Amino acid sequence: MIRTLRDEVERYGHYSLAAESMYDHPFQWGSKRTGPDLARVGGKYSDQWQADHLINPRSLVPESIMPGYPWLAETKLDVRDAMQKLRTLQRVGVPYTEEMIEKAQHDLIAQITPDSRAARDFMRRYAKAKVSKFDGKPGTEASELDALVAYLQMLGTLVDFATFDASGPNLR
Repeated sequence: MIRTLRDEVERYGHYSLAAESMYDHPFQWGSKRTGPDLARVGGKYSDQWQADHLINPRSLVPESIMPGYPWLAETKLDVRDAMQKLRTLQRVGVPYTEEMIEKAQHDLIAQITPDSRAARDFMRRYAKAKVSKFDGKPGTEASELDALVAYLQMLGTLVDFATFDASGPNLR
């Protein structure tokens, strides 16, 4: 259930739009909320804050009841089947191009390798994407923490609310 009450919009930002999660598989919307709405969290906090919060939430928010996920920082990101996963999502309607699928594994690594030729190529194709060593550990292999922080940092960044028109498509 998404409520558009003024105080919630002022506190959390614009309410979630169905178009923002139209390609989520499995579909995540429901009527039960257990935690905070993360729909507008992208860019709200630094990568380091997100990483530290995922590892030990109470180190930053003492009253937090969120569990920690410290193993994410130590678990290597397995990108070997990225192409197959995107191809499956393409078959169920996600509009991935053949180029996106072919470069998926390479792009996953490029996105966490700032100052590399691969990252520059990635940014030419995805100008609004962010390239960073999201877990704050330069020179290390991609971790599951890198992937989760990268995901959190893009949430709520795909809609331009300055030009938002509820009657038509607004995804960038």
